[in-house]
Formats: sequence, C-alpha cells, structure tokens
Amino acid sequence: MSSDPDPNNSGISTPTLQKRSCATGDARRPRGAWLSNLLDDVSLRHADTPLLACCMVSGLCDSVAFNATGTFASMQTGNTIFLALGAASLPPNMTLLWLRALVSISAFWAGCFVFARARDLRPQSKATLAISFLLQAIFILVTAALAQAHVVPAFAQARLSPTLDHEQEIVRAALEEDPLALLPLALLAFQFGGQIVASRVLGFNEVPTNVLTSLYCDLLSDPLLFARLGKNHKRNRRVIAAVLLVVGGIVGGWLQRTSAGMSAALWIAGGIKMVIAAAWLMWSSREPTSGEKSAGTV
Repeated sequence: MSSDPDPNNSGISTPTLQKRSCATGDARRPRGAWLSNLLDDVSLRHADTPLLACCMVSGLCDSVAFNATGTFASMQTGNTIFLALGAASLPPNMTLLWLRALVSISAFWAGCFVFARARDLRPQSKATLAISFLLQAIFILVTAALAQAHVVPAFAQARLSPTLDHEQEIVRAALEEDPLALLPLALLAFQFGGQIVASRVLGFNEVPTNVLTSLYCDLLSDPLLFARLGKNHKRNRRVIAAVLLVVGGIVGGWLQRTSAGMSAALWIAGGIKMVIAAAWLMWSSREPTSGEKSAGTV
C-alpha cells in the first residue's frame, strides 16, 4: 500500500488536502484523535463476540420475565401464541396473559423501529454501536433497580421453589396479574429490539441473539455441519449462541432460587451490556478498501 502524498511535492494545496481528508475521514485522520475515531466503522473481526454475549443476556432476562409474568421479553414467537390463545380466553385462569404478551410484542416492535433509525447515522460506527448498547444497558439496569427496590413485586421475587402449594399459586398468580409488572416487561422487550437490530446491522444474521427456532433449522440443515472447527464459522457461531442462551437461562434460574433473586440476574445482564458498550468505543477501526479510498466514500 502506498503512503499518502507529500503536500510539498504533490502540487495540491493544503486547503485542498484538508477538504479531501474531511471527505474521506478515516485513513487520513491522526490515529491519536480518539474522539474523531469514534466515527470510524468498527472492524468486523471478532465483532460477533459481543453479539454472542447478548445471547447469554437473553437467557438471563427471559428466565426472569417468564417467572415474573409468564411471558417472554425477547422470544416473541411464544408471546404471539399467548396473544392468539387470548382470543379463546386460554390458558385457563390466565385471563390477562394475552395483555402481557401484547405489551411485550409492542415494546419489542417499538425497539426494533427506534434502534433501526441508526441506519441513517453510520450504523456500524463505534459511537453509534456504543450508544445503542448503552441505552440497552440502561433499560435493563432500570428494571433491575425496580426489582431491587421491590417497586414491582413480580420482579422482586427470590428463593423461588420448584413446587407451589395452593396458597402460593394464588400469590404467584396475583403477582403476574399486577399491572406494574407490565413496565419492566416493556423495558426489557424494548431493548431486545435494539439487540437484534445490532446483529442485523453488523451482518451476523446467523446470531439473532434472542430466537433459536431459525437457528436450529439453519444449524442442522447446514451441509458443512460436520466440517472441521475452523472451516465453518457460521456453524460455530450458531452452536455458541444456543449454548450461551441456555447457560444464561440456567444461571438466571438458579439465581432466582437463591436470596439474590431476580434482581441479581438483571444486574448481571445490564452489566454485560455496559461492558459491550464500552468495548465498542475501544474497538479497532475497519480498514477502508482500496475501492473506497479511490472513490472517497469512507
């Protein structure tokens, strides 16, 4: 790769070079200008790692959302069935399950729509991704704070038992039906919309981060399913994504059986998103291609 021309020998005036530098932006900016580098697009090398971590976040949060409300915050297929069953007043003794499902679906839709607007603002830039994940983290941490402060009793549960007697079932049903439970459910679902949008923006469609049905199909129908470890990266990502989502659900479940309770699982999930947001700020920049350099489109 040739070096940049010397302004003293190129015959091009300094103001002209400065204008061209502003247009291209990336290659000619001083590498010490950290703030300006935040406008760089991230390198896609290992950029799947934060998305895989999000799979664990999905497991943690959905384990809480389901135990608290009987619905999901990220997996909207199940919620769609709950909504459909509500038309027949089913399941029995869960008359408002459809409403909770509708709130989660609507918040998820809203999250997808809002976070997708980043496509107009350099969606793969360090700043855009960092802000996106910071907002997602804030939504989870607010939910964790509401749970920790017992503002929403359904999300403040701890020491859950695998079996319930009749009286405990009545108490649990009352917690699920509490209208306050809709607030943290909506907060979680909204930020999960941003999470799946990020996987699409970065081009890792094989890691949707919060749904496994299509992932299972793509994994098991892959003609290179049994290829060597380094020969099929998409397969590797799908396997890791499924494992991490299950691990997140297991960790969340066991935390809820302890005195730490639901809030602990949410604090961990929010902490993971905060780390991801900070990581994007320090991520290496994508190197412009030769075509982009010559066309001045980077």
